[in-house]
Amino acid sequence: ISHLKGKHVLFVEDIIDTGLTMTSLLKHVKETIQPASVRVASLVEKRTPRSCGFKADYVGFSIPDKFVVGYCLDFNEVYRDLNHLAVINETGFQKFKNYTI
Repeated sequence: ISHLKGKHVLFVEDIIDTGLTMTSLLKHVKETIQPASVRVASLVEKRTPRSCGFKADYVGFSIPDKFVVGYCLDFNEVYRDLNHLAVINETGFQKFKNYTI
């Protein structure tokens, strides 16, 4: 990772929920690797009261605070192969809550 020093770095994320993980990661990257710049692109960014305030630089969709699946987002390894994003309902949670591959 040291080869990123002085370079422009773009993180591509599937979903930003609370933003805590990305905030911690960016702090670590900026302090240890010292890139020229760091930007974040995310397919989905949740609007949630649990947010730490982190905002991605580039966002595909801003969504309500619901559990979404599809387009590689999963619940217990299920639904990730959907070719669209969807909110999982209680029936979906119950059906796959103990699912194992």
